[in-house]
Amino acid sequence: GIVAVAVVFKDTRLRIATEAVTGSAHSHAQGAALGHALTANDLVGVFVLSDGLHVNGSELVRGLLSVLGSEVHVSGGLAGDGARFARTRVGADAPPQPMGIAAIGFYGTAVRFRCGSGGGWDTFGVPRRVTRSSGGELFELDGKPALDLYEKYLGEEAEGLPGTALLYPLKIWDPSRPSHDVVRTVLAVDRNTRSMTFAGDIPQGSKAQLMRGEFTSLAAGATEAASQVVTGLSESTGETSLALLVSCIGRRLLMGQRIEDEIEAVAQVLPVRVAQVGFYSYGEIAPHSVSNMCELHNQTMTITLISEVVS
Repeated sequence: GIVAVAVVFKDTRLRIATEAVTGSAHSHAQGAALGHALTANDLVGVFVLSDGLHVNGSELVRGLLSVLGSEVHVSGGLAGDGARFARTRVGADAPPQPMGIAAIGFYGTAVRFRCGSGGGWDTFGVPRRVTRSSGGELFELDGKPALDLYEKYLGEEAEGLPGTALLYPLKIWDPSRPSHDVVRTVLAVDRNTRSMTFAGDIPQGSKAQLMRGEFTSLAAGATEAASQVVTGLSESTGETSLALLVSCIGRRLLMGQRIEDEIEAVAQVLPVRVAQVGFYSYGEIAPHSVSNMCELHNQTMTITLISEVVS
């Protein structure tokens, strides 16, 4: 299906920047290029959409922030292809095409950005140490092949990798900052090298733990994301707002027909006149709920609320 929303601003300027994807090794440089194309003294926020299969989302975000700094709100997501992992498309003022990144800059004193994120996944199994990795490619956990661990826990479901791994994401954290954890989802597996490729970085030396979801807790995560964006929101501003929902395809696959629970959970929190539109992604870009620094998330519901204060 296709969904669309028309948005009109009175006092806000917009600018679009695009990049052709040339491989995950260039993600940082391409993020920086987008930042240079959009940067300006009155830039308030950037919403970015990226190819979901050939981009290192973590490095893309770092590249953007290296130019824009922490004062500019950055959010968005990586395009998804369901459980197929075959091809994703992105477009901006052009037909959607594979291997592209597009970003929209919002300028002026009238526009407002708010963002929230929530997961709801539960950990299981024992925490393990990442003993060998490179970027988003994970080779070993506790000195053993990473794919072996996933196949052990997934059992018969391992035959459906990488698609079935969407139901079992990986929680990653720096042992020195345990509250600053992120969730990572699998994009590809290599049965010859016994390695796994994730949508974002898996730093060597970090801790990792498997996760799984349950309907009620995932819906509660969506409620938490919505609660974050409405905190302090005035009624007058809420009447002229657009909520962009980016939820991970893993949540969609796990919840099935119950995915309505997640959408309804958000709708119950947001003001009734806030328009909502969104998509299921291979990675969500939003500020971290603890540090407030923009990160690549996986298996998360993220909400970007864009408002304009009309004079």
